[in-house]
Amino acid sequence: MEEEFMVRRVSLAAVVALGGTLLLSGCQTVSSSYACSNGECHVTVTGSDQSIEVNDIDLTVSTITAQGMTISVEGSSPTTIAVGRRARVGAVEITVTSVKGDEVKFDLR
Repeated sequence: MEEEFMVRRVSLAAVVALGGTLLLSGCQTVSSSYACSNGECHVTVTGSDQSIEVNDIDLTVSTITAQGMTISVEGSSPTTIAVGRRARVGAVEITVTSVKGDEVKFDLR
């Protein structure tokens, strides 16, 4: 009997340890959406370190901070763009319109 109790206890401890590890690692929400009209796309990205495709253009948002974001386009060098600023990245022009927490909104032309 004692052995069986011990096995269950170890199993429970393993489950608790795994759950604690998952809680400590955190769950970052990652999502993206966009809408395009007349050659301009309005893009929203939540969570950094993600690659998205907007109108057949591959974008990688590597960092989102309160000041702006760092992005690369079609494998270009990463470019940091501040909120309210515009920059040419690869073959497109990007304007960062807002940052709220880990969500960035930008326009792509």
